[in-house]
Amino acid sequence: MSIDVIFLGLDGVLFDTEALHLAACNGAFAHAGLSLRWTLPALRAAAATHGYSRAVGAAIAFEPMSRNKEGVAELFAEKHRQFQQAVAERAPKVSPAALTLIDDALAAGCKVAILSDLPAPVTSALLSQSFGSDVNSMFTVVAGGVSFEGPAATGPFGRALHAMGIEASAAVAIDTAVPGLRAAEECGLWTVSVAPYGADVLRPQQFITFEALHELRISPFSANPQQDQDKELAA
Repeated sequence: MSIDVIFLGLDGVLFDTEALHLAACNGAFAHAGLSLRWTLPALRAAAATHGYSRAVGAAIAFEPMSRNKEGVAELFAEKHRQFQQAVAERAPKVSPAALTLIDDALAAGCKVAILSDLPAPVTSALLSQSFGSDVNSMFTVVAGGVSFEGPAATGPFGRALHAMGIEASAAVAIDTAVPGLRAAEECGLWTVSVAPYGADVLRPQQFITFEALHELRISPFSANPQQDQDKELAA
């Protein structure tokens, strides 16, 4: 089975944005007058379910503002504002291992696409600061501010695959959080999680390679490659 396109998430895949998200979440809590402050493990636990971009959603149910729609919207908006400001001041560097995966995939004729639930301006800033004018030549599809909720066929993966003329069975999605991975699975993509959620402060530098992805795809012993991915990943 071929790999015609790889969808990459931004948070924890292409960039290590944890420190920026942690500061933005705690800044948003302070701005809203909440006493809550997260540690790194708490952020990771929230991001596993909600994604880094919308991680503050995990705290809403436990705070007085849970029934205040305007307050909730303001909390998300403030978190996004603080994160975008942090990116402008101190943009994270591209993961060398992820960049190697991209280079090897492109050399093999595989397309690379970006779908992120980060707001579109932040998505654009992250990519342009790191890749400059090469963004359009490296990535076939780039979309920020996407929602991973809703019907799979009309979701971001379905629309992107339709635009590229590629079948879901020939696509791989690599991400860190449940929303994106679930949306990809529901659309028929093969998914790979690279999220080391836990108490460890440092994220391991190892990352799945394009060669490993290809070997898993063609292996007769990997009818369901996701069952074997933990053996191939040190993430």
